[in-house]
Amino acid sequence: MNDPNYDRIRDTNLMPAGLSEAQVQVVWLKVANPQPTISLPSPNADAYRLVRQMGNIVRALKARYRNLQLVYASSRIYAGYATTALNPEPYAFESALAVRWLVAAQIEQRRTTRVDPTAGNLEDVTAGPWVGWGPYFWADGMNARSDGLTWARSDLEGDGTHPSQSGEGKVGTMLLEFFKQKPWFLADPPRTRRRAVQP
Repeated sequence: MNDPNYDRIRDTNLMPAGLSEAQVQVVWLKVANPQPTISLPSPNADAYRLVRQMGNIVRALKARYRNLQLVYASSRIYAGYATTALNPEPYAFESALAVRWLVAAQIEQRRTTRVDPTAGNLEDVTAGPWVGWGPYFWADGMNARSDGLTWARSDLEGDGTHPSQSGEGKVGTMLLEFFKQKPWFLADPPRTRRRAVQP
């Protein structure tokens, strides 16, 4: 909640658009850890650390944005071309499992009231927010997914980790298409009624 990134978002994204933190109701969450070193199935795998961190982030988001209702979590894009240890495979792929476990932890907590020991308290009935899947960006390089998504080497920057302009276009298109499926995303904002002022 006190991380300087929240102030940066307020000062560089919200305020210039004439918005306040009280107006934030939906968050798209995509995070990764630098230099992961332990993969699954180890009980100390970095994917478990990512679940814990995402649970902390969800709680911090709710504390910072008091009207937050929805958090959509996404995992990483393909990192099989990575030339550094920043976040290569299999960690990019395993980040999707961390998202899955986060969502499942909240579902299980709703069903049984049991708090997941890794994700932590994700109670959303009285305190929110609801956590769900965001768009899924991972595909196995040039091996097309069922929807045709592939990641060519040219879709990544020189480090093979960050998307290039074409990769950013793929991510942006998928993100927009995902949110266009939500009925509230393209809805006209509610109009404020103005009372007639008597002279």
